[in-house]
This record gives sequence, C-alpha cells and structure tokens, in this order.
Amino acid sequence: MAGSGYNQSTEQITPTLYRVIIDTSSSSNYPTTAGSPSTGNGGVWPYDWTNPIYTNASSLTASQATYLAQGNLRWLAIMDSLDNVADCRIENVTIAAVNGSGLTTDATNQPTTITFTIAFDRDEFVLGEWNNYLKSIGQSASGTYTNADGVSGNTAYVGIGGTAVTTVSIALRDIITSAITKGGTTGSSRSYRVYSPTLIGDSQVKVTITQPSTPSTVFGTVSASQISGTALFSGSPI
Repeated sequence: MAGSGYNQSTEQITPTLYRVIIDTSSSSNYPTTAGSPSTGNGGVWPYDWTNPIYTNASSLTASQATYLAQGNLRWLAIMDSLDNVADCRIENVTIAAVNGSGLTTDATNQPTTITFTIAFDRDEFVLGEWNNYLKSIGQSASGTYTNADGVSGNTAYVGIGGTAVTTVSIALRDIITSAITKGGTTGSSRSYRVYSPTLIGDSQVKVTITQPSTPSTVFGTVSASQISGTALFSGSPI
C-alpha cells in the first residue's frame, strides 16, 4: 500500500499549555463592589456587560457598571501583558462568583475565582523577555535561571510581586500580577464603553483603576502550572 507522502517531524511545534487560577475571593485582597466606591474595586472581570452570560446587565446602576468596567480593564491588561511577552492564546475561561447572589449570571456579582489556559506555540521566550523587562525598569538581580536551550547561569531579577523570576510559571504569575496592579496607587485611565442606566445602553467614558492590593499580595493570589507540552510524536519519523 502506498504511503501518503506525509512525514511527521519530531521538530513540529507542540503548544505548551499553562493553567492559571486567580483567587479573588478575599475582599481584603480584592475589594468587592459592595464596598465603598473606589478605583480599586471590581477585581478581575473577564466578561463585560454585553456578554450573554449575564441576565441582568441592563439593570446595573451607574456604580455597578463602573465596577464591572474596572474589572474588565484589569482583564484586558492581563491579555495585553501576556501578548506583549510572547504570542499566545487564551482558552477555557471560567469564573466562579460565590459572593452576593452566588450566580455567575449576575452582572453585579464580582468573580471570586478566574481560571483560564494560556497556550503558547513557543513559550521559551517568556522567561528571558520578562527578566529583560524587569532589568530595564531597575529591578534587583536575584539568582539565575536556565533557559529553554538548557543554558544555565542567566541572571534572574526580582519580579513585580517580589519573587525572583527563575521559571516560566513564576514569570507568568508576575506578568499577571503586574497587569492586575496596573496604575499602582496613583491610577491608570482608559476610555472604555460602560453601561449607562440613563441611556439604557453603553457610553464611552474614562475609567480609572488602581491596584486592588499590593503587588506582593496579588502575586500570592495567582497560580500558574504547566499542564501540557510533551511532544506529539516520539521515535523516528515515518
């Protein structure tokens, strides 16, 4: 029987997947929308008010809509920050929301856990690129790391969250921490479409966010674990 003429190479790109969990359940770490109005409210909110998951988005008050938008901006900052370091895809986003009504379909119910998968075709750039960034902003050197080629002795730097970035998992946690704490204590603003109860629709307004907690605290709420990345094919090519 004739072969297909297709040879499977051992050097083909195999995506590497990391599962990320952000624990936003503590209102001390992530002030809830039930607290006093603050640019630190809103936690991390993957879905905006137009997402069909929500059954009550059109009944949001102006304050509730702002909190939701603040959480949206932190989520967008996570996406932008990850994409700036290496090409990736975000998959399998899930949320839990056990505060308030306890329903994830409730647009007033700030998420208490956000879980998602980051898929990299090439994750070998993440560790080096993030350490290069940390060096560029003046972070202190701390230890060394081994890169994807097996070369050891590369200088590691203290991350935004206060931990030396010596592995890809730590780098991802630190990148996400940097995104969540964007704006620090002074604030970061962006024009964003926010639900307006007056217009019964959205309106383009300036939304400001500050860090919900200190970077070291936020870093402790983020986990990142590699869940795949083994070769699709082993042995000799056909």
